[in-house]
Amino acid sequence: MSKIIEEELFKRTIFKDESKLSTDYVPQNLVHRENEIRQLLNYLRCMIDAPGNITQKVLIVGPVGTGKTATSKLFGSSFSDAARRRNIKLRYIHVNCHKDRTPFLILMKVVKTLIDGFPDRGLSTQELLNIVCERLEEEDEYLLLTLDEVDYFIRVGGESSLYDLLRASEEYLNKKQRMSFILIARDQFFIPLLDRSTQSVLMRNIIRFKPYTAEQLRDILMERVKEAFYENTVSNEIIWSIAEIAAKTGDARYALELLWRAAKTADMEGRRIVTIDDVRIAVSTIHPSIREEEIDALSTHEKLVLLAITRCLKKTDQQYVNIGEVEKMYRMICEEYRVEARAHTKIWEYIQNLKNAGLIYTKIVNVEPKGRTTQISLVETPLEFLEKELLKRLEEG
Repeated sequence: MSKIIEEELFKRTIFKDESKLSTDYVPQNLVHRENEIRQLLNYLRCMIDAPGNITQKVLIVGPVGTGKTATSKLFGSSFSDAARRRNIKLRYIHVNCHKDRTPFLILMKVVKTLIDGFPDRGLSTQELLNIVCERLEEEDEYLLLTLDEVDYFIRVGGESSLYDLLRASEEYLNKKQRMSFILIARDQFFIPLLDRSTQSVLMRNIIRFKPYTAEQLRDILMERVKEAFYENTVSNEIIWSIAEIAAKTGDARYALELLWRAAKTADMEGRRIVTIDDVRIAVSTIHPSIREEEIDALSTHEKLVLLAITRCLKKTDQQYVNIGEVEKMYRMICEEYRVEARAHTKIWEYIQNLKNAGLIYTKIVNVEPKGRTTQISLVETPLEFLEKELLKRLEEG
């Protein structure tokens, strides 16, 4: 074993810094999102020009892989630096609502960022909210809080939870408004759930991120290639080929994943150049519509329902399956895993969550006599792949 490890470590690699291809990496040169950064500054510059006068709320919407998260993080970092140079204490905190999916978890993350060594103790959500507001006041500090995938947060906690967060700072009368917000979502479907005044603000302060074109994806990949690889390992032809493939969805994450997998194939075979055949292999091993991290973010019962949908579609070999068949399959799978099946209303909620996450399609159809039912279909994802991934995660617990 040691001999194998040493032999592999001794081999040269084409990667200079593999982390530069990670979806978590935020490059300092974020190409083709300059206008969106300017829009963010236009909406939020009041935090620097007149700190404390008003609280601002901005909504960013766009499909997966269009740079929403990276743009927000880069803006937040640069914006807080600009405030500091003007002697304004401004914190930027980015919360992923898929990971911290309740008001309590969101506020606990904020508190722990503001207060080093804050203990995990039994506090209520309202107490945490009070601690945040009081801390900002005591330190004469301002907070720009991003709620990424806020639509998921609303599905879990309800619209009132978002309302409480957005209105927190405004409840302190005759004091400075110390909290402003960036909300990130895939679409605007949740806005009608909010109170009218918040709806009005968000509809005025909305930034739409469009899918990337092939040319834009090429430029993004070229920048990452400079940082991630040694020279002359990834040709312009390879970059353009990957950009054209990913342009069908406009998803930069998919483009980066294709590049990483193609390079891994070349690296494992000890070659110094990525070939077009490496790209073909990468395409055959992944699918752009469902990411592993999206499956990981699902709750246990959401995974069980998705597995039920997958198995029903495999069994019928049809494009759509009725919700009733999915429920029956779900209950069978619950027995298989020895977990208690949830009621119809919860199953319906899980299906809506999967739909809102972009993992499934649903449609309402008329059935005889004078009835209606929901039919469900999967996004263009290989059923074998999805079932395998779900089973692996369910077995891991």
